[in-house]
Amino acid sequence: MADGKSEKYIDAAAADRLIAAHDGDVALYAIYTARHPGADDETAAAALCRTLGEIAAAREKLERLLPGAAPRQKKPLFPEDGPIQYPTKEIVGTFEKDAAFSSLVDELARILGATPSRSYLNALVDAYEHLGMPPEVLMLLLHHCDDEIRRRWGSQRKPTAKYISDEAYRWANREIMTMELAEEYIARCEKRREEKSRAAELLGIRGRGLSPTETKYVESWLDMGFDDGALAAALDRTLTNTGSLRWAYMNGILNRWHAKGLHTAEEVERAEGRHGKENWGAGRIEQIDENELAETIERITGGRK
Repeated sequence: MADGKSEKYIDAAAADRLIAAHDGDVALYAIYTARHPGADDETAAAALCRTLGEIAAAREKLERLLPGAAPRQKKPLFPEDGPIQYPTKEIVGTFEKDAAFSSLVDELARILGATPSRSYLNALVDAYEHLGMPPEVLMLLLHHCDDEIRRRWGSQRKPTAKYISDEAYRWANREIMTMELAEEYIARCEKRREEKSRAAELLGIRGRGLSPTETKYVESWLDMGFDDGALAAALDRTLTNTGSLRWAYMNGILNRWHAKGLHTAEEVERAEGRHGKENWGAGRIEQIDENELAETIERITGGRK
């Protein structure tokens, strides 16, 4: 199965244990990590169309079945008390001796429209010196932070030093240390933003952003791999059965579909038909043919009244 020197094989005994576990997610995760050693949970979740929670559960179960088979998750780099606080002398020294860092400061000043304060310079030094982020990657990060804040709050808002620092640690934790990986990450963020925007439009949410709770629901549905058609079908059933958009009810429908491996409207309709099982017992009144009803009563009663 492995075609590279860094890849691992799943031997027959291990395969037998995975088969005996009767857990498709664990088997799929085992195959993926054998093919991609050291893959983190987020990368595996995106590749396998699973949620982070499902990947974490699969990793834990794989470790119980085959100790040492699951890749170890690296400890996050986030320091407990925030970024390292550098003395002014060190910040100035980095600025004076390093032309690349000086260019970063100039670009940050252009983004902010003002000379960066000490907290901003400290965040830059921390990302540059402590995290070891290359200057070209850090330049992309600054523009990414600026774009994100502008989209959320308008062109007058600027990214804070803390926002830049948090994003730098987020990239470092994901080992985004090359231009290629940085551009790929930014493209994924853009794709997810478009997906959430389409989902909000589909759900009838216009003129405002999703609330934190709504965002969690929508992101979990997207993580599960549902397309627009499946979301529309789940919304239709929710509105039909409850009369309004009830997030927990719709989430229940989508979780059931996810458990059955149904992620598109076509898959749902093939498996459950147009209305599906959710309508039964939900207060939906069927139209009954009166002649058919009379014939049925006559058949049961033998014509007695």
